[in-house]
Amino acid sequence: MIEATVWRQTMGKFATGVTVITTLDADGNPLGMTANAFTSLSLTPPMVLICVDNSSTTLAQLIGSRKFCVNILSSDQEAISRQFAKKGGPEKFEGVSYSSGLLGLPVLEGCLTSVECELSERYEGGDHMILLGSALHIYQAPYPAEPLIFYEGKYRSLVEMEATAP
Repeated sequence: MIEATVWRQTMGKFATGVTVITTLDADGNPLGMTANAFTSLSLTPPMVLICVDNSSTTLAQLIGSRKFCVNILSSDQEAISRQFAKKGGPEKFEGVSYSSGLLGLPVLEGCLTSVECELSERYEGGDHMILLGSALHIYQAPYPAEPLIFYEGKYRSLVEMEATAP
């Protein structure tokens, strides 16, 4: 059996983008969480896949609302990623600029892009729940920006990654 710390170090060799997944609770309050377990799943129909830790308090709200927004963070949004990685609820949005998307979901400002989705399927996956979402609306940044990258347990930038390449 592979130890959890060894597995985490091994999987840390795969560079990922960083997202904040947002939704609304039953009372309409905004909720969000940082996630890098995200990918495009299908082009036709357009679908995404996110993985959420079973112990996350946001998971039940994502399933209950049946809709979520994937906000793909830009390189200058590390502080937002850290803020949404903490435990908590609507207070995570303090000081964060966002607007309501067409589904009423929080769409964070300054992201590379945001995609509002409707939950279509869910599957158990070890200590995580795999959520499939049908993409309904896309919000593009009005200006070019670099992505926020997570690699070997640290936030990185493309410039930093290029500078350390052999």
